Amino acid sequence: MKRRTLLMGSGALLAAAGAAAWLHKPLRKQYPASPYDDILAKVDDREWAAKFGVLALAAMPDFTPNNGAARLRPLLNKGSLQQVALRDVEAGRVMEIHGWLVPESIALMAALAKSAETRAAQP
Repeated sequence: MKRRTLLMGSGALLAAAGAAAWLHKPLRKQYPASPYDDILAKVDDREWAAKFGVLALAAMPDFTPNNGAARLRPLLNKGSLQQVALRDVEAGRVMEIHGWLVPESIALMAALAKSAETRAAQP
């Protein structure tokens, strides 16, 4: 067997293994199950979303996780979080949170992430 063939075969095998590992994300952070996992799966970093959620919850005293999830689910069925956030901005649905103007969907997502984190921490 030629060295070139061996190297190409090894490279292809490594690429396939890397792709499989990336698809299954074995090193991805695991979170306790919540009723909102279908929504929170759209967030790349749930921990940072929860940190911002503290500020979002302060700006939304009437927020409940069930109402937030009910508002987000139909929106996220029509596109990614980025697309939903852009539509919010275009429609003027923004909130001021700690001096920042944030699309409503981002604020709801952050509040939901913090609520799920708080719920998981309770015994």
